[in-house]
Amino acid sequence: MKLKTYIKSIEAEIQEDKLLMWSKTPLRVLSSAVLNGGLRDANGIMIVHVPEDCDLDDQIHRNPEDFLRRETSKLNVPLDNVVGLMTAAVLRNVGVTSRKLEDMNLTVFATAGTSSCSATAGDEIASKKSSPQFTRLGTINIIALIDGNLTDSCMVGAVNTITEAKTVALRELDIRSRFSGDLASGTVTDSVVVACTKQGKPIKYAGTATALGELIGKSVKESVKKAIHKQENMAPNRLLTKRLEERGISLAKMTTQFSQTHHDISENADKLRQFKEELQRVLSDQNVASLVIAGLRLDEDAKMSLIPEIPANASSQSPLVGEIFQTAVANYLSKKNVTSKPVRLDDSSSAVAEQIGLVTRNILLAIMNCVYSNLFCKQF
Repeated sequence: MKLKTYIKSIEAEIQEDKLLMWSKTPLRVLSSAVLNGGLRDANGIMIVHVPEDCDLDDQIHRNPEDFLRRETSKLNVPLDNVVGLMTAAVLRNVGVTSRKLEDMNLTVFATAGTSSCSATAGDEIASKKSSPQFTRLGTINIIALIDGNLTDSCMVGAVNTITEAKTVALRELDIRSRFSGDLASGTVTDSVVVACTKQGKPIKYAGTATALGELIGKSVKESVKKAIHKQENMAPNRLLTKRLEERGISLAKMTTQFSQTHHDISENADKLRQFKEELQRVLSDQNVASLVIAGLRLDEDAKMSLIPEIPANASSQSPLVGEIFQTAVANYLSKKNVTSKPVRLDDSSSAVAEQIGLVTRNILLAIMNCVYSNLFCKQF
């Protein structure tokens, strides 16, 4: 399967379990690649697919460099002439974006899998002995091919811009860390490759205010989002229930915990089914979803002390804003012509999981109470 690079000297294709890029003339390459990483000249760049169900204790993951050496030997090219990476993502799901500015051509390739090991820079992973054990690895590999003559320092700047753009792409998709629940900045095994043809006048800078930096930023964001959408069907406008699941809150968990304080539905399978189906329908309502997402954002900002008067460590008293949202939910969902009294969070603190902040918990609790009331409480 041939892939277009729009750079005359570089060809790219997918061959069975490999994504290969080959240049007729040596490229200047800076990378964090497993095989031949660092700064060097090379004609080839390679991403090798590793089966998703591959045991992390097997030879491949214990000695990834040896694995890539063996794969390179199959190409009948000098080992030192290839930069090698690996991924569990399906190679045909690669995101490719090309752009041109004046006489400068740029093509960005991205392979991405974020569902298993997305993380936020600064997450306590290695330092905690109790950190979750990896059963699978997810990786974002980004390769930027540039038809230009970048200085070594400019290539470092390009890596900076690529990393910033990748993080923005994850933010725009609302990808969450599997460890802290915060907005993810990448995965635990990401790799970056910057390769240039060394043709033309020297280019010294690739920051976000430069023409090259602008091309890189736009192209990386587009390629990463394409790759994630292809690999994981992760779209920005995905269902609210999916967004909640990514934060550790499933519909099943919500209904189970709510039913623990409402025994009439916990002891009646038909009522529980009705409640779950109606809750799912309500959460798919655009207006309800907007309220919940607003709550998620408020809680996130409060956690970082970005909202005045809401303590970052608030744990016992629901802020007034939560009651305001509860009233909005009740007014929108209630079928009764009566004023709904806000439900204190500490009256039913187990109704939703602790992973979610106070404002969102207030909103979800109000939604579940309205659903319950509309279904099972007699109207007078």
